[in-house]
Amino acid sequence: VGTWGGLLGPLALGGVYGLAFCPTLFWLFFGLLLPLALASPLGFLLPGVFALGTGLPLGLLLLLFARLGRGQALKGMRHLGSALLRGAGGVFVVLGILDTVLYWNL
Repeated sequence: VGTWGGLLGPLALGGVYGLAFCPTLFWLFFGLLLPLALASPLGFLLPGVFALGTGLPLGLLLLLFARLGRGQALKGMRHLGSALLRGAGGVFVVLGILDTVLYWNL
């Protein structure tokens, strides 16, 4: 099968998916985290912590699906999503008011 069938293929596919679906994480990792890791004495730990932090929500979601079943988990997430949307909307309204007050020196 060649080189792409061995270890290099999955690595390239993961890299392409990472760049396609999470361009912000690409810049956070290579633009901010790696320079910080090179400058810090314990910087070699930072990429692992970053990987755990980005992978943990997906792992928790998969655990939720495995424990509750897909239908039950989706119903629970619908209620949670509604509450999160209202909370995020409230935060945006408060930040908009704060930004307006600070900009106009009210």
